[in-house]
Amino acid sequence: MARQHILLAESRPNLRHSLALMLKQANWQVSLAVSTEEALSMAITLGKTPDAIALLIADLDSASPETGRAFMHALSASGLAIPYLVLAEEIGEQTDEALKRHGCLACITKPFEPTVLLQSVRDAFARISPQDEPQPGRTPQKTNTESPAHQRG
Repeated sequence: MARQHILLAESRPNLRHSLALMLKQANWQVSLAVSTEEALSMAITLGKTPDAIALLIADLDSASPETGRAFMHALSASGLAIPYLVLAEEIGEQTDEALKRHGCLACITKPFEPTVLLQSVRDAFARISPQDEPQPGRTPQKTNTESPAHQRG
């Protein structure tokens, strides 16, 4: 079985690399991005390969309502159907609720213990059900419901 692929977007190099090391030691495949914009671009590119992203971890620095809205808008505009977790130094109650309504599986406030992140990732993967949602990290595609005999050639 292939390892589940996590894309981590974190702007601070030291934190990005220490979180990546922690996730890799837990036996997940990890790709790194410096920003959420770069992460979404990478997720789109990787979504066209067998190495699609199964979970996005996005650091929003301060998850203010404006930052949260900008992230949710960018994610929606990307067309990706990808589960995600948010890391932030401060997450207001309204922003937390809005992110969770938008599909965020967990909002983790910094600083946090490594076990909190690892458990949140485990919980996220446990909640992701391939039968219920489009394949993680891939753009939802329309399926052809015609039988082969009725398709135009």
